[in-house]
Amino acid sequence: MALSKLPPISKVYEALSAVADNRVFLYETEAYVISSDHSKVYTVRFQDMVYSSNDRATSWQHYPGYPIIAVLISQDMLEVDKRKLCYFKNVNWNQLNKKYRNDYQKAIEEYLETIKEQGVNIEELKIFVQNILSKLGEQNLVIKGNSQRLLKPEDINK
Repeated sequence: MALSKLPPISKVYEALSAVADNRVFLYETEAYVISSDHSKVYTVRFQDMVYSSNDRATSWQHYPGYPIIAVLISQDMLEVDKRKLCYFKNVNWNQLNKKYRNDYQKAIEEYLETIKEQGVNIEELKIFVQNILSKLGEQNLVIKGNSQRLLKPEDINK
């Protein structure tokens, strides 16, 4: 059975940045994912294909938010071309999303314009991200929110 609800594509971009920046700390049944502005740490728990996270998207929208997607990529459950991760480094999605009042598509467009100036093939990159979203949709996962309080980066043992 495939995933019942897909996130917006913006969550894949955010997850790729978390992985590229080494902001995912993976343990046996739990992971910590530091936000792009380094102000919060999300807790992702997983066992037997059940994933829970305390990020707003997962808790309120019941789809895998970027912390869960980042964990799935880190666990190699979502196969990605790791050579492309360099394009997602050091993107402060929190800041971009605030700038565009949570119009995630505009935030993505600004990000893509920035890396286009570096000579990156934007269409190829969009297909790369879309393929990850498609693979996510094929996963047989149960997605839940969890009530773990948000942590600060200094609260976790790296």
